[in-house]
Amino acid sequence: MSELDDAEKLDDAEEQKESDASPVGGFAFFLSLFLILPGSLVLFYLSLQQARETELQTALAFIGATMFGALFTQNFIKGHISVLIHEFKHALISNLVGNKYKGMRVDKNSGDFQYAYTKKTAHYNAFISLAPYIVPICTFVGFLLSIAIASGDSFVASLILGIAYGSDLTLNFRDISPIQTDLTDIRGGYRVGVMYVIGWNLFTAAFVLSLAFHGLSGIGMLLGSLAELFISLHVFIWGGQ
Repeated sequence: MSELDDAEKLDDAEEQKESDASPVGGFAFFLSLFLILPGSLVLFYLSLQQARETELQTALAFIGATMFGALFTQNFIKGHISVLIHEFKHALISNLVGNKYKGMRVDKNSGDFQYAYTKKTAHYNAFISLAPYIVPICTFVGFLLSIAIASGDSFVASLILGIAYGSDLTLNFRDISPIQTDLTDIRGGYRVGVMYVIGWNLFTAAFVLSLAFHGLSGIGMLLGSLAELFISLHVFIWGGQ
């Protein structure tokens, strides 16, 4: 949603405007795509396998709630509110990694966030740039509400989590555009940025499905399935040695 996300850095305790146009994210960040995308695909596949064991009523409730949350957000969470959420995600990750907040502009259809970073935190810049497309704020709030309000009631919990997750899906994907500097400034360009967004959202989807269908125990089931997969691969490759 933002047209420009300016960044500043601190060099030897002196603030100065960043003047180079180098891509955001180091070479290691670029290579990590080859781990994140296939890894997320595996987790998502395993979560779908778990979904076959859930009750039909719970599954339908989650799917319906997700669609409702997505459509509600698309039609009612827009303009200044949508831009504010977009820029807030930038600010959230920036502050969490220890950067200095410099300012934020929120207009109806665009905005920007400025922050100061040091050499020690520079490697987080790519994640700050991608934050509006990968940080599941609504889902996290929905997860907390589902525990507080519907602990032990999987049907109601799946409704709450579904609405929140649907909102995140809309917020995460509707700002994607080839003119969005958050994505085009990523090392590797727009396509790499989009693949990162897809990978991280598949990762989130895997855990959301496990939570929606099986509660907190679903996370343990998902990680257990992943461990079994690694053991099977080890046996297949090395013959159990």
